[in-house]
Amino acid sequence: MMLTDLAFPPAWQAQAAATAEALLDHDSYLVAAHVRLDGDAISSMVAMAHFLEQKNKRFALFAPFGVPDRYNCLPVPAPVCKSLDALPFVPRTLIALDCNVPSRLGEELGEAMEEPGVLGELSCINIDHHPGSGMGSIVSLIQPAAASTSQILASVLRQADAEFTPELATALTLGLITDTGGFRHANCTAEVFALTAFLQTRGASVHTLRERLEKNWTKERLNLWGHMSEHVELSCQERLAVCALSLDELEGRGCRGEDTEGFVEHMRELRSVDVACFVREQNIDVCKFSLRSVENVDVNAIASLLGGGGHRNAAGGTLVMSLERAKSLLLRTIRQNLGWQADDKA
Repeated sequence: MMLTDLAFPPAWQAQAAATAEALLDHDSYLVAAHVRLDGDAISSMVAMAHFLEQKNKRFALFAPFGVPDRYNCLPVPAPVCKSLDALPFVPRTLIALDCNVPSRLGEELGEAMEEPGVLGELSCINIDHHPGSGMGSIVSLIQPAAASTSQILASVLRQADAEFTPELATALTLGLITDTGGFRHANCTAEVFALTAFLQTRGASVHTLRERLEKNWTKERLNLWGHMSEHVELSCQERLAVCALSLDELEGRGCRGEDTEGFVEHMRELRSVDVACFVREQNIDVCKFSLRSVENVDVNAIASLLGGGGHRNAAGGTLVMSLERAKSLLLRTIRQNLGWQADDKA
């Protein structure tokens, strides 16, 4: 098998070609992803921006909370609008990346999608790797088997005759790195390695990206992780690790929500742990939770019971309740779903 057949899986190419045709046929784009950007979301947005620039398409980037500091290693080729009022023009088509339901776009854009007239009649091209049918009125390219949205997007851009410049290749590589846990997760297939190799030949550097992503800690974040590590609770014969963090604990240490990113993976590294659960108070009576698991333990099924979602070994969501109630609900739901018995007060 040729390297390019692995890098760009033949089974995806018909859908990728249809999506590429739609991208080339339309104009006046609004590019957005799920409301709080992670590595794959910003990777996909930036790669799409580079492509649209190449094709002389009019576009604007939208992210209500902006780009997290840890992804400043990836230069963004256009301003990021935090409000729809700040858009430089009225877009006609939304490119929705790394999400497949309007609610994940955030309140402002989600409502605009569901209430025609706010932005006019927005059509939609949807590209994602989360399970679901998608929300694309023009086309939905949903590939749950993919490791990341950036992996799917690479096939789309190749079908659209994109030039894989070092900037474009670097953007796509960031999504592969972050959504595979630095090439450690079970979703890191031969296809992922083949695409990474292809992108390296086009000017991306895995070493440079990982160095910039990982060597950016502050003293405050280090102290926060020490605090969180001290408050990890183990139960169910130490198969379940749980940590809850209040807003006061976070902000009192001079940190922000993004400073907790990756901690749930850190918990999962404990030898005995099969499921790690991190829950953080985001606002008063609003909590964000993240779940990670090993091998065949399906945390997506657990998150789905609580209105969230994701993948078998990585999922999360939001709970509108106090931190104490959220932690209790998560513990109970995990134990009931997996048939595990509590063995302590955690």
